[in-house]
Amino acid sequence: MVRWCSQRGATKVVPWAVMMVMVWCVQPGLTIRVDDKEGFGLCNVPQVGKLQTVAVKECSKWPCLAQVGRSGTYEVTFTQETENVIYSIESSIYVWVKLPFVHGGRKPVRVVMPGEKGKDLCGHISPPCPLRPGVPTTISKSITIPLQARLAQGTVVVEFTVMDEQDRVLICFRAPVIVV
Repeated sequence: MVRWCSQRGATKVVPWAVMMVMVWCVQPGLTIRVDDKEGFGLCNVPQVGKLQTVAVKECSKWPCLAQVGRSGTYEVTFTQETENVIYSIESSIYVWVKLPFVHGGRKPVRVVMPGEKGKDLCGHISPPCPLRPGVPTTISKSITIPLQARLAQGTVVVEFTVMDEQDRVLICFRAPVIVV
């Protein structure tokens, strides 16, 4: 149902709805830039790339709404700032989530998104691998919100990390999304 996502007040936000991965009510054609929004931030780790922009397709407001079982697409543009060509990159996506059965639901736990650890990104970037120093690279990737997201409660934050073949972090950022 596209309509409930786009009309304010057309649905209730149930108490268990939580913040999570960066994405998606299906609203074709809508894209917003999110790296300049409240709650978005870089990870506190050394990075050998410079993040330029993060945009989410099918999103009309921040934080984006993510429907369990649905997919959404985001685009991340960055520049690698090493002196050498990078031949391969991979992503790992984690979710910081409060789970009712861990620490009594009080402390966030870092959980890998199913199927999203160490995923090759060369098929999802433009220009294609290899990455040249100083040349902007755009990742375009779709992610499906897993059914396990229904177990989450409270605030959830997605951590998206891109690493090269030498296990250096190119970019890493965190952002909230509302899972409904």
